[in-house]
Amino acid sequence: MKVFVSSVVGGFEQYRAVARKAITLLGHTPVMCEDFGARPYSSQHACMTEVDQADVVVLILGASFGYQTETGESVTQQEFRRAKASGKKILAFLEAVEMDERQKAFSWEVSDYLDGLFRVTFSDQYQLSDGIIQSLNQMSVSHKAITEQDFVQRLQLHSGHDRWSGYSHEARLEVAFLPQPETVGTLRVAHTQHESIFLKICQVGLGSLRDGYKDFDSADQTGINTPAIKWRHHESGLCSLSISLANASSSRSFMDSFYLSPSLVRKGAEAAFNLLSEGKGGWFQISLHGVDHKLFAEPPATATNSLSMPHRSQQNLEERTLLIPATQAAYLHWLDEVMFRFERKMSM
Repeated sequence: MKVFVSSVVGGFEQYRAVARKAITLLGHTPVMCEDFGARPYSSQHACMTEVDQADVVVLILGASFGYQTETGESVTQQEFRRAKASGKKILAFLEAVEMDERQKAFSWEVSDYLDGLFRVTFSDQYQLSDGIIQSLNQMSVSHKAITEQDFVQRLQLHSGHDRWSGYSHEARLEVAFLPQPETVGTLRVAHTQHESIFLKICQVGLGSLRDGYKDFDSADQTGINTPAIKWRHHESGLCSLSISLANASSSRSFMDSFYLSPSLVRKGAEAAFNLLSEGKGGWFQISLHGVDHKLFAEPPATATNSLSMPHRSQQNLEERTLLIPATQAAYLHWLDEVMFRFERKMSM
């Protein structure tokens, strides 16, 4: 990959040298203004051209705003905005120092909670080097990950007709995870983890010790079954958790069975992250099944004798994403979006 290094130059030579070394160590090509050479056009044109041609932009901000252009922007700010406008991958690193007022405002723009980037702070050259190496390595793994279409095909390939036998007509939540890059040879290890998985399921409140579990094994899958949960681990590393939502809460009346509780869906999806991913990055899919005659709402506090039933032909809802790294914060942020979209789709 071509990696453009964006920062002030004066007084930042040590950090820029560290960035160059880190990028080179990973086998990528650093693109730095020090190497541009003579060109028959302006410095601004040269910088914007290199940003446009780069695969990744490494943005390093320190105390100084740097040279201010006629637009009021710094050169680094222009490079950042150009990269962002063109959809470039940007990795931001902010030095833990007191910034001048213009630089502070720029750093807020870079790290804005909604529209900015999840940035890394550093205090010395070693932290900067480690941060760049880790971030570029994660990005390399992302480039090697299979496409969304391939992920869907894997799910279809490994979801045999009777994988969730007995749950086909029930409302249920399913969470599937495929680590990236793929891990092979994990089936034997997973086969020995049935009891520990069952205990974890009970610990997060999705199962009961007194209900116990039954082992499930086939030629290419292992797993366990409980009255409400089915866990599967495939030899490819694909793992899944299916949670029955049919009787997930004590129903006061027959009408309650037509409600699909968002709080229970979220509880199951949050628990599935820890049960399936174990800190690895990869593809996730969250899906709801049997939703054609359900209301996505909490059952009313008092029993009701009538309700307006939806006439929805769609039985399944699916949302998927690639998370590398798959941090809990990133997963929960995505889950917020998933719950919002589920609610919208089930209200139409």
